[in-house]
Amino acid sequence: MGRNRRILISGYYGFNNSGDDAILKAIVKDLKIADESIEIIALSNNPELTEKVYKIKAVNRFKIREVINAIRKCDLFISGGGSLLQDVTSTRSILYYLALMEIALILRKPIMVYANGVGPINRKMNRILTRMILNRVHYITLRDEDSKVFLHELGVTNENIIVTADPVFTLEASESNKIDQIFNVEGIPLDKPLVGISIRKWTKEEDLIDNLSKAIEYIISKYSVNVVLIPMHYPEDLLISQHLLERVNIKGCYLISNKYGVEDIIGIIKKTRFIIAMRLHSLIYAAVQNIPMIGIVYDPKIRSFLNSIGMNKMCTVENFQYKDLIEYIDYIWENREELSNKLKKLNLKMKEKALKNIDIALNLSNCR
Repeated sequence: MGRNRRILISGYYGFNNSGDDAILKAIVKDLKIADESIEIIALSNNPELTEKVYKIKAVNRFKIREVINAIRKCDLFISGGGSLLQDVTSTRSILYYLALMEIALILRKPIMVYANGVGPINRKMNRILTRMILNRVHYITLRDEDSKVFLHELGVTNENIIVTADPVFTLEASESNKIDQIFNVEGIPLDKPLVGISIRKWTKEEDLIDNLSKAIEYIISKYSVNVVLIPMHYPEDLLISQHLLERVNIKGCYLISNKYGVEDIIGIIKKTRFIIAMRLHSLIYAAVQNIPMIGIVYDPKIRSFLNSIGMNKMCTVENFQYKDLIEYIDYIWENREELSNKLKKLNLKMKEKALKNIDIALNLSNCR
């Protein structure tokens, strides 16, 4: 008998970011459901924790000899998902992920770019390298149409490019009783409806906090709800959430102060009537649970996602207007049942698209 097939997954894993953790969790879950014999290895910033949480093998992403060895032994190299191929964060980041794909190409390994959101890529050399490498990989799946348009504009002519969906659409929330226990531990009462807010650190932090604190006071007063602040990335999201909490001058705003797993955060968001959020995966978590949303756009990927699911109530972080946010809040509250039903229908399609990624990965690795 031959050995089990090995799939090596590269991404922004092991950095305490709930969105990227959710991507890995979804990919691992769906691969194992499809074929439990597959051996999965992830490149991680924290291999010990990744192995413990996901029950897979992990390699330190910064130990280049170990990384090359893992690529040499794999039957399929997966790059994704998430926003790996962009240079807004840094040039070093995009060069790292492109270099891994180049090594896999040199070692003649099948390569799948898995449900990526691609761009922006602003530097000329980064654009050239991305085009050269993506034209040679075996398959590219994307999580939104805007990424496909961007690749065509970049000059990527690879024939194997399709739009699927983010892997996280296949995840489920933790049981309701467990979420109730979390609220109890965090000291958050459940005597009123909940509205969720999830923000991240930003350059114009004071403007963001000033407008959001006023909006929170408005929501609590007008709709008799409690507001829960939900950090997605530790510790930076926790710090800005604490700052926001301190600026709210009325009772009824609470903070999730401890770190929880992906399914728990999805379950927390499921308890809300709607959510106002910046990070992409806080919005995806809401969509997965049919929770209406207002987006705060700090990156094109946020706008792309919201447009793709027909949730067009959004503010831009650079031109954040309190009056616009209040208008959106009133609209979402008054139409939340209709919006929730719209998301419910969409979710079935998005889950099917997300699982298409698994079919492609298995075919590439000859697991079928």
